[in-house]
Amino acid sequence: MARRFRFRLETVRKLRQQALEQQRRVVAEAVQMVSRIEDRIAHLNHQLYETVSRVRHMQQGVQIDVQSLSGYEFHRGWLHRKIVDFQTELIERRGVLEAERSKLADAWKHVRVIERLREKQWRRHVSELERDERTLADEAALNVYLRDPDHQESEVAA
Repeated sequence: MARRFRFRLETVRKLRQQALEQQRRVVAEAVQMVSRIEDRIAHLNHQLYETVSRVRHMQQGVQIDVQSLSGYEFHRGWLHRKIVDFQTELIERRGVLEAERSKLADAWKHVRVIERLREKQWRRHVSELERDERTLADEAALNVYLRDPDHQESEVAA
């Protein structure tokens, strides 16, 4: 009966695979965070555009409401500050994302090393099994040959 293949580093492989999956989740969360911030910036930019459009529309009228213009100006300044704050946070989050992607690449490399080692050991195991099968087949053929009565008579005659 053939020996079963047993990879001695199976536990290490499983642990590295779990670390890889955990790092994938971390990267996915970082990507979501960056996406949320980008969406928020886009929303604030849209609000800023609408505020500027309203102010321009108000200034085209005959009467200009200074108090409303002042309120819009304050709101526009607030939107501007929020956009700058989110852009700063976006830069930081992108840096974190790149660091996490680097860690993901390292985790992938560690898993790949173990996988290659496992494949190499599997190929070695298969070649040993094939060699053992060839040896058994050769021994069986030799036994059949040695037990063949025609073979024994030709040896005696010689």
